[in-house]
Amino acid sequence: ATDAEQPSPFQEGGDNNDWEVRKGRSLEGRGGHILLESLSPSHGYFQDSPITPTQSLSCLRAVAELHAAAWGNEPLLRTIGDRLSTAGGSYQLAFRNPKELQNMVASWEGFRERFAGLKDQEASVRILERDSVMRLGRRVYEMAEYVSGELTPSAGDEHATMVHGDFKAMNVFLPVEEKEGSGDAIMIDFSCAGIGYGMSDVAMHIVHAVLPRDLENGGEKRLVEGYLSALEDAMNRKLGAGGSEKDDESRWTYPREAATRHYRLACVDYLRFIMGRFWRSATPESFEKKRESKNTTLINRNLEAAMAFIEKVDGYLEEFERERRERGRPSRFD
Repeated sequence: ATDAEQPSPFQEGGDNNDWEVRKGRSLEGRGGHILLESLSPSHGYFQDSPITPTQSLSCLRAVAELHAAAWGNEPLLRTIGDRLSTAGGSYQLAFRNPKELQNMVASWEGFRERFAGLKDQEASVRILERDSVMRLGRRVYEMAEYVSGELTPSAGDEHATMVHGDFKAMNVFLPVEEKEGSGDAIMIDFSCAGIGYGMSDVAMHIVHAVLPRDLENGGEKRLVEGYLSALEDAMNRKLGAGGSEKDDESRWTYPREAATRHYRLACVDYLRFIMGRFWRSATPESFEKKRESKNTTLINRNLEAAMAFIEKVDGYLEEFERERRERGRPSRFD
């Protein structure tokens, strides 16, 4: 509602019950309008998944603008924490059914057993025979709380912002024409928004919607760097900082070491969510059945995408296992 002088939409007095009367009184002198815009292909927008690297960059630029809007604004972030969530994303460990983590080892062993024996996909699933990957369920279980804690900033954290929390491609309307002036990507469905690191949105988006072949040969790095460039441009517009030169000391930047760490943490955390929520019952048959399901993450319907993500996160997880040991943090099994 707004403070515009509009009649209340609720009738008052007469035969209305007390609740209706109170609703009417609470809105007395107030009113509002809902403006709806068609985002159909005939109006220049569409949804799809998987998407091309160009389309992904359009999505990442849009979410960079969202992140810049709240970045560094502690009072706003405290309000977001109070009214939305202190931890954005339905995949957050604190919001998940505890049984997902409790059954992690068994879920992974079952997944491996069902997929490792695919005779017609031997090259694709060979990664499942690597020793570190065979132990992946136990390793993710051991690291889950550490990784989640490292990805859950407070409102006052230097890199905290508001995250979308469910940034899959199907939560973005893309312009039909991929050219200058054709319109920006438009995000929808903010039901999981809250405080977090922007890289959680970036990692989920890339894993959910971009094919492995488009991430090879530096493709993934280009997408991440495209997001960072868009974020830095948006932040510098907001702050009124200096020019576009990279060596301009007045420009705001997201240190690449911190950004990379947050991105890799987010990838590990997303694997934990998928492993506990979906892969406990996944089969080659379920992958095939969901193959064309645009709302389903690629790593739960595309074997190549799943195996590539497993191989990548296997390496990331090793980094954070070493980091945790160096910090003297005990594991669940110590």
